[in-house]
Amino acid sequence: MVKIISEKKSNLKEFLSKHKFIWIFAISVAIAAGFLAWWRGDNFSVSLALTISRQGTQESIDYKYDNYYALQASDEFGTTVAGWFKTPEIAKAINQKVGINSSGSSLSALSGKFKAAKISPNLVEVRYGAKIESDAKKISQAIGQVISEKVSLINNSSNQGIAFLVIAGEPVIVKNTYNFWFNVLAGFLIGLVFGFFIKVAKEYFR
Repeated sequence: MVKIISEKKSNLKEFLSKHKFIWIFAISVAIAAGFLAWWRGDNFSVSLALTISRQGTQESIDYKYDNYYALQASDEFGTTVAGWFKTPEIAKAINQKVGINSSGSSLSALSGKFKAAKISPNLVEVRYGAKIESDAKKISQAIGQVISEKVSLINNSSNQGIAFLVIAGEPVIVKNTYNFWFNVLAGFLIGLVFGFFIKVAKEYFR
């Protein structure tokens, strides 16, 4: 029995020594995959609700359904607000409020930083990620300020007596529980496959 165990240990050592390059390569890829996932990933996910309402009325001789038209106007304006978050301009303005430098960011990176969707005629949800919780709160405040300033410009330029108001709610901040070890395991398996092919290729062309 002892002899069998000794032989198995010897065979295992021989196997590990023979394929040492593959194991080292796989472990290196696993460490790199885990670090990259941790470094690039956002630690917090945030949801912010923007409520849209209409201020003021427009007189009409033929129609007395102001509530209906107010809802319709808010619905159309909600689509506009959601569309703003698809533009690099809004992301850059928010970054400036928070103190984030956007000079090195591409247009696609800026336009994809925030995901906005109209939930109802007068409600828009904005989702984004942040590294730390304090930044998540700062960004939510900046979103409210930037959108309010943009809405004010539109209200001031309107000559029909109609104005809109956008109110930012309290952000819902959730800590991401991404699986670090899953990324490490995936990197290790990928490293094993690539390491094997590299070793085979080296021996083939030797």
